[in-house]
Parts: sequence; structure tokens; C-alpha cells
Amino acid sequence: MHPSDPCPRRAEPPFFRLLGPLEVGHGPCPLPLRAARQKLILATLLLSAGRVVPVAGLIEAVWAERPPATARSQIHICISQLRHKLADAAQDGRRIETRTHGYVLHTDPGDLDVDVFREEVAAADLAAARGCGEQAAELYRAALGLWRGPALSGLQGAAVGRAAAQLEEERIAAAEKRIELELRLGRHRALVHELTGLVGEHPLNERLSGYLMTALYRSGRQAEALASYQRARHHLVAELGLEPGRELRALERAILRQDDIPVL
Repeated sequence: MHPSDPCPRRAEPPFFRLLGPLEVGHGPCPLPLRAARQKLILATLLLSAGRVVPVAGLIEAVWAERPPATARSQIHICISQLRHKLADAAQDGRRIETRTHGYVLHTDPGDLDVDVFREEVAAADLAAARGCGEQAAELYRAALGLWRGPALSGLQGAAVGRAAAQLEEERIAAAEKRIELELRLGRHRALVHELTGLVGEHPLNERLSGYLMTALYRSGRQAEALASYQRARHHLVAELGLEPGRELRALERAILRQDDIPVL
């Protein structure tokens, strides 16, 4: 996509959705997946869509280091059930293919919200690099709009937890880029509420704290900006035993002097 092109509009959400609770299907009624084991297996396959997931990997995702003697047969049963459900939802029973040592789940372009999110972030990065700030911000907003809550929420397991943490890092990175652009575009007042929530979720993220301080200060709320710095410092010292970094300290000094401050 060229940065001058309009931001694409999705006619409907992706068929497979991991950026929030696991959901499958189009329309107002997602495919019913009530069994935790089915959800874990499907999520594991989707996180490696297009690649073979060994049966051993699925067993580990479901039972970690304590699988029952019947684990392999239970995996096969769950796969068969998922095939039937996907066939009912999409008239396509070939989504999950059996390979010698495992299974592979096939997706088409636009099927998986994680892929769509990453594609839109990449397009936004390109637009930003070409100096198209308005378009980049719109693309970042479109990407972040795919999120319905914490990724893979409600699912348990070490492997799923690691994947969810990685996806959350990608979400915050995209949010940081978009907020920086919005600040440069002078939208500081509109960002205060969002940034307050993000800093509450990620109190150790100094970049987000700096953006909140900047948005507050540029909105004429100097005292609140300084109070935000003190809260950030408290969390860093209490939880990590560290003082704020050089950039955040310099931002506090600039606010105290009532200087014009740049975006971090």
C-alpha cells in the first residue's frame, strides 16, 4: 500500500480472532467453543498458522509436563471435533490438515486478526517513514482497533501465556508510535484520557509516562504532569529499585522550568 492510498476498510472482522478472547466465525454469533481443551488446541494451531505443529507441541500446550497416558488420542479427538465445527462454520473441513507428526491449520489472507494487525502496523510504519503522519496515525488506529481486550484472554497455559505477552508488546509498541504521531499533530488534549489508562496498565513503561506528562503539560496541566512523574518514579523505585531514566528526568526538569518540550 502506498501512503497516499486510503486506509482499507474491512467489510467484516477476520474469521479467526486472537486479539481478545478466542473467537471464530463471521456475523454476530461466533462459533461456540466451550471446551477449554479445544480452545487451547485451536489457539496453538492459529499461533503457528501455515506451519506444522507436532502432536507433542499440542500435548504440551494442553497438559504442560503432566500429560495423561491418553493424551495423544485425546488430541486426535479434539482435532476431529474442531474439523467438524470449522466445516459447519465455513463450509470448509480442510482447514486442519494432518501431517506425519502433527497438524497444520491453513488460513487465507485476512482470516487471522494477528496477521491483519501486523500488516496494518507495517503499512503505518511505512507511511510514517515517508512523512505521511495523518495516514500513519489512521493506519495505527485501524490496527489497534482489532483488539477486543488482552490477547488470548481466558486461556491458560505457559505457551499461550508467552504468545499473549509477545502480542501485548506489539500492541504497546504500535500504540506508542501512534501516540507519538498524535502528539506531533497537536492532539495532546484528546490523548490524556487514553494515556492515563495505558500508564495505569503499564506503570513501568517510561515512554508512556513521558507521553502522558507531555500531553498534560501541553494541555496547561503542569501540576498534574509533575504528579504523573512522581507516580512513575514511585513505581520504578518500589518495583525495580531504579530511578527514572535520563529522558524522563530531563522532561520533568523542562516542565519545572516551563520550557517548550519536544516529544520523547
